[in-house]
Amino acid sequence: MIAMNRAQDELALVREYLAERRYSSGHVIFYQGVICGWRKDLSEAGGWRPGCIAVDEQGNRWGAMGGNDYDGAERWERIG
Repeated sequence: MIAMNRAQDELALVREYLAERRYSSGHVIFYQGVICGWRKDLSEAGGWRPGCIAVDEQGNRWGAMGGNDYDGAERWERIG
């Protein structure tokens, strides 16, 4: 498990995660500051809790919105 701390920024963690797994692209998923997974695309939000943040290799960010903890999020929305 790779957790965010003050010494590393989110994008550095994303790039490290992708490089370690030899992924050339995709979205690294964070929940409460901890990396909890990866997705090639964000076509499905239902497998993630609302509040998850997806960050791609360029630093674009999406948030898992709507839904609930049991059923998962309803959608991904661009947040930055």
